[in-house]
Amino acid sequence: MDEVSALVARIAGTADDVRVERVPAGEDAAVAGYECRDGVLTLRGSDAVAVASAFSQYLKAHAGRQVTWDQPRLDPRPQPWPEAPPTRLTSPFPVRYYLNAVTYGYSAAYWDWDRWEQEIDWMALHGVTHPLMQVGHEAVLAEMFRRAGLDAARIDEWIGSAAHFPWTWMGNTNSFGGPLPSDWISRHVELAQRILERQRSLGMTPVLPMFGGHVPPELADPSAGEIEWQGWHTPILGPDSERFASLTAEFMSIQRGLFGTDHHYAVDPFIESVPPSAEPDYLASVGRAVYRAMTDGDPEATWVLQGWPFHYQRDFWRPERVRAFLSGVPEERLILLDLWGEHAPMWRRDGMFERRWVWCAIHNFGGRFALFGDLSGLRRDVDELRRTRPSRLAGIGLAPEAIENNTVFYELATDLAWDVPQLDDWLRSFARQRYAAGHADFAQAWQILADTLYAPGRTRSIPSPVIARPWSAGTPFAAQRLAGEFVRQDEEPQRQSANIDAENDPTVLGGLPRIAEAARLLLGRATEAGVRGQIERDVVDLVGHVVAQGCRVHIRGIVAAFAARDGDAVLDHFTQFRMALLDLDELAGTRADSRVGQWIADARAWGGSPAEADVMERDARSLISVWGHQTSGLHDYSGRHWAGLIRDYYLPRWELWANWLARATTAGQEPDVGLLRARVVEHEESWRGAIGGYLAAPEGNTLDVAARILDRLGH
Repeated sequence: MDEVSALVARIAGTADDVRVERVPAGEDAAVAGYECRDGVLTLRGSDAVAVASAFSQYLKAHAGRQVTWDQPRLDPRPQPWPEAPPTRLTSPFPVRYYLNAVTYGYSAAYWDWDRWEQEIDWMALHGVTHPLMQVGHEAVLAEMFRRAGLDAARIDEWIGSAAHFPWTWMGNTNSFGGPLPSDWISRHVELAQRILERQRSLGMTPVLPMFGGHVPPELADPSAGEIEWQGWHTPILGPDSERFASLTAEFMSIQRGLFGTDHHYAVDPFIESVPPSAEPDYLASVGRAVYRAMTDGDPEATWVLQGWPFHYQRDFWRPERVRAFLSGVPEERLILLDLWGEHAPMWRRDGMFERRWVWCAIHNFGGRFALFGDLSGLRRDVDELRRTRPSRLAGIGLAPEAIENNTVFYELATDLAWDVPQLDDWLRSFARQRYAAGHADFAQAWQILADTLYAPGRTRSIPSPVIARPWSAGTPFAAQRLAGEFVRQDEEPQRQSANIDAENDPTVLGGLPRIAEAARLLLGRATEAGVRGQIERDVVDLVGHVVAQGCRVHIRGIVAAFAARDGDAVLDHFTQFRMALLDLDELAGTRADSRVGQWIADARAWGGSPAEADVMERDARSLISVWGHQTSGLHDYSGRHWAGLIRDYYLPRWELWANWLARATTAGQEPDVGLLRARVVEHEESWRGAIGGYLAAPEGNTLDVAARILDRLGH
């Protein structure tokens, strides 16, 4: 348990006054406990993760503190440790899964060891046992392709961008962006080895990637077919082909040599794509071949499979096809992830096909700004799992597309692995822990938020109108309906939604005064907070939400003025809209974590030369703007409320739109949609391809700027 003591020292500065003891789990999946006497804190657990969880639970219950993405270290630490009676906690969930394949693009694309060390500490403190770990996977894929005969330039082209690589791994994209810096792979092999060493020392079971048969055309048999996603076409090897067998054997050998194994592998041959054949025999052959490849390289292999395709393409994945696909995998060697359990639980509909499964919450799509989460529903769902123990349930997990947002949702989700408190009591404790202060105004603010942004039914995000893409003379909000709900095979392609349709939900605008009230409560007591960073983060998010959602009124006003053919009113409404966006940009700029300059600086830091840094910047800009090709339909999927991005990307795009409408009105003509779209595309590509111009360091006083904005808005 030495690694737990080292973790405590990283979090608290020292572990000299902390003792660690191992205890048996008994009939429980995991046991954690603590007590503190005379300033000496004793932590107990059935494994290292349980002991780390005990430390987190002690801090929350007795020190009124929490360790989160926003506050990764105790500064200052309690001195001495507060007294605590012997306390025992248990969890019925042997698997506590964490991360999504695309988190490695939307959040972790440019992390260094320091940031990964913080995240691994977060995992341990929050009880994670099975983290998905795909750092360094580029090295395995590149070496496998090299041994298959591809030259270095072709391999670099196929792998593409660092930020987009998770989709290449899953067979969605290929040959987009990049190339990676010349030392990217060697540095990431070293980084991955450090990550794995730390995770394993804490007793975690890292889930490593597996090869799914997606290859460049040079290695493919045309008769085997291909899959399509957002305009990308990727060949997929025939499951019974010699090439599939040889490449997977190479893959397993290379990966094991570089990274070892914990016998758990993630691979999703058809994550959001329709397979080349619907025949049950073909589907069975794919599942059988993937499993056989795993076990040929590792006889103890367990396949960790996302159930997402069976939801997202459920018109294709009828139960008989799913069962055929899984038929060649022994029951004890498969774990199926019910990925969007908080919104579209598969287990209630399909019983998880009689396989071992893990209930997961996706929560966030794309990292785009949204404050939401059904806290009472989350508590209800996990409590039900604890009480009823559905058949074959192996655990619970979090699989967000991006992290470092909506901390309250993730703190509750991970606490529920150990206990199910009353939500009102938990919220009061959360407010006290978050700000290291117990004033009633903090609790009142969070009760307001629990009744609005985090109210029952808020399982989907409220899209930010700031990020909407103007594309015609009408309001563009419908075009924000981008991802999550299943695709119907018998209809024309449509934009899918993981969002609340805010235009038809009066509580979105109706709730803004109450959300502003919560922000005012935090501002009024900010000087009493024991930690400043978390209150500043919440104020930026809450006031940003109020400003952004209030922009709906300005956008509607522009559309109404155009309908009335009043060009002056169009520009008057845009003036108000512009002021709101500049306010939002200034507010975001007061924190480094909401500046586009920080994202870009992190990307450029991996470049070994100015030219390589420029490539990294372009790819970093691409992910949060156009995303892929102009024809791929993923524009603004990863849009953020970031300073610089608002001012230089979203605002000029809206200005193009407003001026286009005003000019057409003045001229007495119908606006030329083709002209607008050409100008929007030109602007997007210009911003995506630009270099430099952004600082990472924050500017201004968060609390002063937020108060001034609320005053101007009349809140």
